[in-house]
Amino acid sequence: MTNNKKMMNVYTIMWGIIAVVYGLWMALFMSWDQYPYIIPTAADMALPAEDFIAKFDGMLYEPLYQNATAFWLWVIGSTAMLFLYAFFIRKILFADKLTKSATIFCITNLIAGFIFITWYGFLDFPHQFGNILTDVTASMLGLRYPWEFKMWGVLASLSIFTNTLYMYRKNNYEGKAGVIVTSLGCAAIYVTVNVPSAGLNIVMTARCLGHWATALIFAFLGAAGVIIFLFHKCKQKDKKYIIATIIFVAILLLMLVLLVTVGKSAFIENLPMWVAYALLFVINFTSFFDKKAVKETTTV
Repeated sequence: MTNNKKMMNVYTIMWGIIAVVYGLWMALFMSWDQYPYIIPTAADMALPAEDFIAKFDGMLYEPLYQNATAFWLWVIGSTAMLFLYAFFIRKILFADKLTKSATIFCITNLIAGFIFITWYGFLDFPHQFGNILTDVTASMLGLRYPWEFKMWGVLASLSIFTNTLYMYRKNNYEGKAGVIVTSLGCAAIYVTVNVPSAGLNIVMTARCLGHWATALIFAFLGAAGVIIFLFHKCKQKDKKYIIATIIFVAILLLMLVLLVTVGKSAFIENLPMWVAYALLFVINFTSFFDKKAVKETTTV
């Protein structure tokens, strides 16, 4: 019990630091940010592809927050959300038992996250920028749908984080390393959605590098929290978990291959997310991976 209290305090301090640093960064620096976005007219859509791209590739820079109220509501709301992550750890990972309310909360945001990122990945986007399945990324969509991009990040982070915690608690797995890497990964996406891509060809800038770095941190550390648990189960020689681990890692490797050979796209970026959602759903809310109790027989 003492060790649990100590770890809860460590996690609370960690998330407190993350939330404070994020809030200060948003308040002191991002209020001056010029957010690139793309809203072409019907006439622009009729332009030849090369003219369209030349006109809109990173050329439109205006403040996302047209009034102070919108900006500060987002800063306060997103910072408050980060403070809540420590509360989720306390109420899910360190709960005496998983309550019905915790189960409903986790399954609800898991389903909501799956539906939203799927819907977001197929939003309408100017066809001159390429095929939606192979060329248009989640951050590129954010250039046209900035608030939807923010919601994409919040729901993806919340659903992966809380359901990873639920998976740990359901299986009585402490997973200190898993909690820490998942925390860092799910916090990173809050930077990603506030510093979107600066355009299709504008690279090697502080904005672009910050965007890429935090997006990769979310992807790899978010997946790492799940993989750490799967490897733990593999050590117990659980065949179902061994197969699940092979499939999950194979999908991650497939995504890397597709990124190199095909290129970035929201569809390719969603592949590991879809698999993670499916895996977390089966582990958390079905009995497929649960060990069956061995019936005792008595002899007379």
